Amino acid sequence: MTELAEVADTRPRPEYGEYASPAEQAEAMGITEAELAAVSAPKAAPGKADEKPAAAVDTPAESASPLPPPRAEDAIPLPPPAATALPASRRWDRTATFAMLFFGVYALVISVASFRELGAAMQQTTEQFGYGEFTSFALANSFGFWLSLIQPVIFVITAGIALIRLRAGKLSFFVPLIGAVVSGIVVLVFLTILLYSDPALSAAFQSGQ
Repeated sequence: MTELAEVADTRPRPEYGEYASPAEQAEAMGITEAELAAVSAPKAAPGKADEKPAAAVDTPAESASPLPPPRAEDAIPLPPPAATALPASRRWDRTATFAMLFFGVYALVISVASFRELGAAMQQTTEQFGYGEFTSFALANSFGFWLSLIQPVIFVITAGIALIRLRAGKLSFFVPLIGAVVSGIVVLVFLTILLYSDPALSAAFQSGQ
Protein backbone atom coordinates (compact mmCIF):
# COMPACT_ATOMS: atom_id res chain seq x y z
CA MET A 1 0.00 0.00 0.00
CA THR A 2 2.88 2.30 0.79
CA GLU A 3 4.31 1.63 -2.63
CA LEU A 4 1.00 2.41 -4.34
CA ALA A 5 0.72 5.62 -2.40
CA GLU A 6 4.20 6.56 -3.44
CA VAL A 7 3.36 5.79 -7.11
CA ALA A 8 0.21 7.86 -6.89
CA ASP A 9 2.16 10.73 -5.41
CA THR A 10 4.62 10.60 -8.29
CA ARG A 11 1.81 11.19 -10.93
CA PRO A 12 1.65 14.70 -12.47
CA ARG A 13 -0.96 16.79 -10.82
CA PRO A 14 -3.81 18.09 -13.03
CA GLU A 15 -3.33 21.55 -14.36
CA TYR A 16 -5.84 24.20 -15.37
CA GLY A 17 -8.82 22.26 -13.98
CA GLU A 18 -8.53 19.18 -16.24
CA TYR A 19 -10.55 17.05 -13.83
CA ALA A 20 -12.78 19.83 -12.54
CA SER A 21 -16.53 19.65 -13.15
CA PRO A 22 -18.13 21.96 -15.74
CA ALA A 23 -19.56 24.08 -12.93
CA GLU A 24 -16.11 24.42 -11.34
CA GLN A 25 -14.53 25.23 -14.69
CA ALA A 26 -17.18 27.88 -15.41
CA GLU A 27 -16.73 29.36 -11.95
CA ALA A 28 -12.97 29.41 -12.35
CA MET A 29 -13.29 31.13 -15.74
CA GLY A 30 -15.90 33.59 -14.48
CA ILE A 31 -18.57 32.57 -16.97
CA THR A 32 -21.79 30.60 -16.91
CA GLU A 33 -22.12 26.94 -17.75
CA ALA A 34 -24.07 27.80 -20.93
CA GLU A 35 -21.28 30.07 -22.11
CA LEU A 36 -18.74 27.37 -21.25
CA ALA A 37 -20.70 24.82 -23.28
CA ALA A 38 -20.83 27.23 -26.24
CA VAL A 39 -17.08 27.82 -26.03
CA SER A 40 -16.28 24.13 -25.61
CA ALA A 41 -18.55 22.95 -28.49
CA PRO A 42 -16.57 21.50 -31.41
CA LYS A 43 -16.38 23.85 -34.33
CA ALA A 44 -17.16 22.74 -37.86
CA ALA A 45 -14.27 22.37 -40.17
CA PRO A 46 -13.62 25.50 -42.18
CA GLY A 47 -15.31 25.48 -45.52
CA LYS A 48 -17.79 22.74 -44.59
CA ALA A 49 -20.57 24.83 -42.98
CA ASP A 50 -20.95 27.11 -45.97
CA GLU A 51 -21.01 24.31 -48.45
CA LYS A 52 -24.34 23.84 -50.22
CA PRO A 53 -25.48 20.94 -52.35
CA ALA A 54 -24.52 21.41 -55.90
CA ALA A 55 -27.48 22.69 -57.88
CA ALA A 56 -28.44 21.20 -61.16
CA VAL A 57 -26.61 22.79 -64.01
CA ASP A 58 -28.98 25.07 -65.84
CA THR A 59 -28.82 25.44 -69.55
CA PRO A 60 -27.80 29.01 -70.39
CA ALA A 61 -30.66 31.11 -71.66
CA GLU A 62 -28.71 32.13 -74.68
CA SER A 63 -28.18 28.48 -75.67
CA ALA A 64 -31.95 27.78 -75.76
CA SER A 65 -33.50 28.46 -79.13
CA PRO A 66 -36.41 30.96 -78.70
CA LEU A 67 -39.79 29.96 -80.12
CA PRO A 68 -40.91 32.04 -83.10
CA PRO A 69 -43.89 34.36 -82.49
CA PRO A 70 -47.28 32.98 -83.61
CA ARG A 71 -48.42 34.02 -87.05
CA ALA A 72 -51.93 34.38 -88.41
CA GLU A 73 -51.26 31.99 -91.28
CA ASP A 74 -50.21 29.28 -88.80
CA ALA A 75 -53.63 29.28 -87.12
CA ILE A 76 -55.58 26.08 -87.55
CA PRO A 77 -59.07 26.87 -88.91
CA LEU A 78 -61.83 25.52 -86.74
CA PRO A 79 -64.71 23.68 -88.36
CA PRO A 80 -67.97 25.64 -88.55
CA PRO A 81 -70.41 24.88 -85.78
CA ALA A 82 -72.87 22.18 -86.62
CA ALA A 83 -76.31 23.47 -87.48
CA THR A 84 -78.74 22.63 -84.76
CA ALA A 85 -82.11 21.31 -85.75
CA LEU A 86 -85.08 23.48 -84.97
CA PRO A 87 -87.22 22.25 -82.10
CA ALA A 88 -90.71 21.07 -82.96
CA SER A 89 -92.17 24.13 -81.24
CA ARG A 90 -90.45 26.39 -83.81
CA ARG A 91 -91.02 24.38 -86.97
CA TRP A 92 -94.68 25.33 -87.17
CA ASP A 93 -93.69 29.00 -86.76
CA ARG A 94 -91.27 28.82 -89.70
CA THR A 95 -93.86 27.00 -91.83
CA ALA A 96 -96.63 29.47 -90.99
CA THR A 97 -94.39 32.48 -91.60
CA PHE A 98 -93.27 31.33 -95.05
CA ALA A 99 -96.82 30.32 -96.00
CA MET A 100 -98.17 33.77 -95.16
CA LEU A 101 -95.29 35.48 -96.97
CA PHE A 102 -95.99 33.47 -100.13
CA PHE A 103 -99.67 34.35 -99.87
CA GLY A 104 -98.63 37.99 -99.42
CA VAL A 105 -96.67 37.84 -102.69
CA TYR A 106 -99.73 36.48 -104.51
CA ALA A 107 -102.03 39.14 -103.01
CA LEU A 108 -99.51 41.87 -103.79
CA VAL A 109 -99.33 40.94 -107.48
CA ILE A 110 -103.14 41.00 -107.82
CA SER A 111 -103.61 44.25 -105.89
CA VAL A 112 -100.89 46.14 -107.78
CA ALA A 113 -102.49 45.14 -111.06
CA SER A 114 -105.90 46.40 -109.88
CA PHE A 115 -104.46 49.65 -108.47
CA ARG A 116 -103.17 50.58 -111.90
CA GLU A 117 -106.76 50.50 -113.18
CA LEU A 118 -108.36 51.99 -110.07
CA GLY A 119 -110.33 54.66 -112.00
CA ALA A 120 -111.96 52.10 -114.27
CA ALA A 121 -112.65 49.76 -111.35
CA MET A 122 -114.39 52.53 -109.41
CA GLN A 123 -116.48 53.43 -112.45
CA GLN A 124 -117.56 49.84 -112.87
CA THR A 125 -118.48 49.55 -109.20
CA THR A 126 -120.48 52.79 -109.28
CA GLU A 127 -122.51 51.70 -112.26
CA GLN A 128 -123.04 48.19 -110.89
CA PHE A 129 -124.61 49.46 -107.67
CA GLY A 130 -126.52 52.32 -109.35
CA TYR A 131 -124.67 55.15 -107.58
CA GLY A 132 -124.50 57.29 -110.72
CA GLU A 133 -121.55 58.35 -112.79
CA PHE A 134 -118.03 58.21 -111.31
CA THR A 135 -116.14 61.40 -112.22
CA SER A 136 -112.94 61.29 -110.07
CA PHE A 137 -110.85 59.34 -112.58
CA ALA A 138 -107.73 61.50 -112.15
CA LEU A 139 -107.76 61.21 -108.37
CA ALA A 140 -108.46 57.49 -108.53
CA ASN A 141 -105.58 56.88 -110.93
CA SER A 142 -103.27 58.98 -108.77
CA PHE A 143 -104.24 57.01 -105.67
CA GLY A 144 -103.78 53.78 -107.58
CA PHE A 145 -100.25 54.81 -108.59
CA TRP A 146 -99.24 55.58 -105.03
CA LEU A 147 -100.82 52.42 -103.70
CA SER A 148 -98.92 50.37 -106.27
CA LEU A 149 -95.70 51.82 -104.80
CA ILE A 150 -96.59 51.76 -101.12
CA GLN A 151 -97.87 48.18 -100.98
CA PRO A 152 -94.60 46.56 -102.22
CA VAL A 153 -92.62 48.67 -99.73
CA ILE A 154 -94.82 47.44 -96.88
CA PHE A 155 -94.36 43.85 -98.03
CA VAL A 156 -90.56 44.14 -98.30
CA ILE A 157 -90.33 45.61 -94.80
CA THR A 158 -92.62 42.89 -93.45
CA ALA A 159 -90.67 40.08 -95.12
CA GLY A 160 -87.33 41.52 -93.95
CA ILE A 161 -88.43 41.70 -90.33
CA ALA A 162 -89.85 38.18 -90.48
CA LEU A 163 -86.66 36.71 -91.96
CA ILE A 164 -84.48 38.49 -89.41
CA ARG A 165 -86.55 37.08 -86.57
CA LEU A 166 -86.45 33.61 -88.12
CA ARG A 167 -82.66 33.71 -88.32
CA ALA A 168 -82.50 34.80 -84.70
CA GLY A 169 -84.76 31.91 -83.68
CA LYS A 170 -87.56 34.20 -82.52
CA LEU A 171 -91.31 33.80 -83.03
CA SER A 172 -92.20 35.31 -86.41
CA PHE A 173 -95.61 34.13 -87.63
CA PHE A 174 -97.32 37.30 -86.41
CA VAL A 175 -95.10 39.61 -88.50
CA PRO A 176 -96.88 38.88 -91.85
CA LEU A 177 -100.20 39.32 -90.06
CA ILE A 178 -99.19 42.76 -88.85
CA GLY A 179 -97.94 43.63 -92.34
CA ALA A 180 -101.27 42.59 -93.84
CA VAL A 181 -103.17 44.73 -91.31
CA VAL A 182 -101.00 47.77 -92.06
CA SER A 183 -101.43 47.25 -95.79
CA GLY A 184 -105.19 46.98 -95.41
CA ILE A 185 -105.37 50.16 -93.33
CA VAL A 186 -103.41 52.10 -95.97
CA VAL A 187 -105.74 50.89 -98.75
CA LEU A 188 -108.81 51.71 -96.64
CA VAL A 189 -107.60 55.26 -95.99
CA PHE A 190 -107.00 55.90 -99.70
CA LEU A 191 -110.37 54.43 -100.74
CA THR A 192 -112.25 56.37 -98.08
CA ILE A 193 -110.74 59.62 -99.28
CA LEU A 194 -111.60 58.67 -102.86
CA LEU A 195 -115.21 57.73 -102.05
CA TYR A 196 -115.92 61.00 -100.28
CA SER A 197 -114.14 62.98 -103.00
CA ASP A 198 -116.46 61.78 -105.81
CA PRO A 199 -119.84 63.62 -105.88
CA ALA A 200 -121.91 60.59 -106.90
CA LEU A 201 -120.39 58.24 -104.32
CA SER A 202 -120.45 60.89 -101.59
CA ALA A 203 -124.17 61.58 -102.18
CA ALA A 204 -124.93 57.87 -102.19
CA PHE A 205 -123.18 57.29 -98.85
CA GLN A 206 -124.74 60.35 -97.23
CA SER A 207 -128.23 59.22 -98.31
CA GLY A 208 -127.55 55.79 -96.86
CA GLN A 209 -127.93 53.92 -100.12
